[in-house]
Amino acid sequence: MTKSKVKRGLFAPIKTRKISDEVYKQIVASISSGQFKPGEKIPSEREMASELGISRQSLREALHRAEVMGLIKVRQGEGSFIRSSVHEPLKPALTVIIEKEAEKIFEFLEIRKLIEGWCAEKAAREANAEDLDYIRAILDQMKTIGSKDKRWEEMDVAFHLAIAEASHNVIAMHIMEALKVNFGTFFRFRNSITSSEKTDLLWQHHNEIFQAICSRNPALAKQKLVDHLDFIESKIKADMGKMKNG
Repeated sequence: MTKSKVKRGLFAPIKTRKISDEVYKQIVASISSGQFKPGEKIPSEREMASELGISRQSLREALHRAEVMGLIKVRQGEGSFIRSSVHEPLKPALTVIIEKEAEKIFEFLEIRKLIEGWCAEKAAREANAEDLDYIRAILDQMKTIGSKDKRWEEMDVAFHLAIAEASHNVIAMHIMEALKVNFGTFFRFRNSITSSEKTDLLWQHHNEIFQAICSRNPALAKQKLVDHLDFIESKIKADMGKMKNG
């Protein structure tokens, strides 16, 4: 395999305290500008560190971040290679994984069941009157617009985030905020199989979760939320099965 050489002038010396952050930005810029192509091998750590004028440790931190974000692929004994297309918008790694590997949507749902089920259970204990009024208002809007309306997705996300907020657990709220960015990809899978479902069925699922929270029944609130996600999962699996067989 031929040795990759540094493209002169590609990187600029680092003059900031947040060295790894600046290196990462330069890597992203190089990919976005087309100077590195998908599948192309990037220079070695020694070469890059030398041109950048930084330590190899700082460079490794930036490369690790690029790998986590799905921009590069590290092959043991071979080096690092560009994975992301330079003309595609950069997306969080989880979103990229879900979009590229459809089966991963079920792993996403599995995590949602664990986290949101816990949030619903906690909300049934901790939600105050203001929390309940807010969730009720969201449900009222969902009832009015229906699941085929584009605004349904926005309200659906708001409903699930509101439950996390009603748990009054800051960590849970931040986790849900982090997952929120991937809901758009999830909805594209869900919409392919729920368009024929009755609008009131999906709304009823959400209302049952809410009613369990209102009744201060933690176990039921958790079960209703998990049941809802189980229902969605079964429909997605059925739809995928039809696509494979059709």
